[in-house]
Amino acid sequence: MSSPVNLPSNGRSGTTVRIERRLGRAQIERRERLLEAARSLASEGGYPAVTIRDVADRAEMGLATVYRYFSSKDHLIAEVHAARGREIARELQENPPPGACAQERALRVCERLITIIGQDLNLAAAGVMALTSGDPAASSAGQWQAMVIGPCMEAAFGDEDVGDRHELSDLLGHLVFAVMVGLTTGQHARESAMVLFESAVRRMLPRRNS
Repeated sequence: MSSPVNLPSNGRSGTTVRIERRLGRAQIERRERLLEAARSLASEGGYPAVTIRDVADRAEMGLATVYRYFSSKDHLIAEVHAARGREIARELQENPPPGACAQERALRVCERLITIIGQDLNLAAAGVMALTSGDPAASSAGQWQAMVIGPCMEAAFGDEDVGDRHELSDLLGHLVFAVMVGLTTGQHARESAMVLFESAVRRMLPRRNS
């Protein structure tokens, strides 16, 4: 397993360079324990409940160990969400959503994402806070799109010709994040979020006759 390390780039403010660091088995286990500790704290109390010290205490590790893997609280929370997102993407790829066309399958993917967000609003709210924190280690929209949203939508598109797959995936990814914000702030209920997804998906992916 490799772990991303974020370093400031030279000459361009606000951007980062990502390098991959290979981890041994013991390092992977320590990293996973830290992620699980942060995930449980976020589920219990949202963003305020996650502190580096509390994560270290729950994982029974020292502060220095936490900082060896994660540069900040927001970086840690963002990695929790990325890990969960990758799990969802793998599940969808291994068991593609049902549907006779890409439109139907995309709606099932969106419904699945809404359900998951709604199952743990504290965790989702913590993710929103981390991803909008301005911390470059936590705000990698391109990585999120490539590692999570892209694979999820590819599972929906299948082999169907849907046009510009990257553009569609990017637009739906922005909508997923907007809906997550709405659900965690009370601006959307599950039903209104699904109506929004249905409207967007039907416009972006017209139903094709078989």
